[in-house]
Amino acid sequence: MNFIELGALGEVVAALATVATLGYLALQIRLNNKLAISSIEHNLNTRVYDRRFTISRDDEFCNFLSRDWSADELTRTEKTKIAQYVTMLIIDAREVFLQDKLGFVSEHLLNARLDVLKLGIMQNPTSKSVWASYRKLVDPDFARYFEQAIYPEGVDDSLMRDHPQYKRVEE
Repeated sequence: MNFIELGALGEVVAALATVATLGYLALQIRLNNKLAISSIEHNLNTRVYDRRFTISRDDEFCNFLSRDWSADELTRTEKTKIAQYVTMLIIDAREVFLQDKLGFVSEHLLNARLDVLKLGIMQNPTSKSVWASYRKLVDPDFARYFEQAIYPEGVDDSLMRDHPQYKRVEE
């Protein structure tokens, strides 16, 4: 074997090594993507589990959550609690929506968030007022998605005035 043949053999070996390295790197990138998705989902789920555990240890708040939020006898303070709790749930759903849009979470994670909201928590006047106010603050894609899932009949903007933190401005 002369030097030219050895050089050609070296080039073939180098090309094969390059292809093998690229294949290995592609596998590593795919694995890292799966690990990133797993980590994001773990963090999102841990936040929900922590919140649920905290709530389960607070008898007063559990009692509040189990009340009929459509009742007329709710105080302004109770309506503010509802508004803050519902806002937190909407923000959580929005974050999962954005992660889903980027392909960083599995599809069922977003559906699980919305299924909880479809249990009726969003059907009382205070929750509707929260959405009527909050939908103007989120990206239009999420607003359309959320409203299609939760309020397919739509929500009237005038409901913002029912938000417990709405301040009436004298005209």
